[in-house]
Amino acid sequence: MWHSWFAFRKGKRATPELHVFQYDLERNLRELCEDLNGGKYRHGGYTKFTVCDNKKRVISVASIRDRVAHRLIYDYLVAIYDGTFIFDAWSCRENKGLIAAIERAQKFLTLHPNNFVWRADIKKFFDSMDHATLIQILSRRIRDPKALWLIQEIISSFTVRNSAEREREYLLECRLAT
Repeated sequence: MWHSWFAFRKGKRATPELHVFQYDLERNLRELCEDLNGGKYRHGGYTKFTVCDNKKRVISVASIRDRVAHRLIYDYLVAIYDGTFIFDAWSCRENKGLIAAIERAQKFLTLHPNNFVWRADIKKFFDSMDHATLIQILSRRIRDPKALWLIQEIISSFTVRNSAEREREYLLECRLAT
């Protein structure tokens, strides 16, 4: 639990929510650990806000407590899945990231100047994914019932409304943000 806390905390800005959680850190982590081990953990809701950088995006953020649980399950899944990824999968992997991916793409473009790079992003990818299918795929490799239970709890915490309702909400938020 401590490892997950420190991995989560690394590089985070000091926010009021972070200060409140850290004020009684030992108790908060102990309670999270007890809830996870006892099967009583329930993922909370999400705070949503709109970011307008190069494009407008709706961001959903879980509580600190839930994000520590996310980090715990991330560390568990990395050990299972990282070795199955191709070398050029760059997101959320140790010693990889945006800068390394850009440098690798630049190297390829220098070696092969007549080629091109296609940058793509799947709009609302997690929203549109069938969560039951995702759980089924994950359960092929995950044998620990507690880990699978936690993954299901995290995935099911992100409710998917119908796409028309989601699009209306998104457009309204974008209008209000400008």
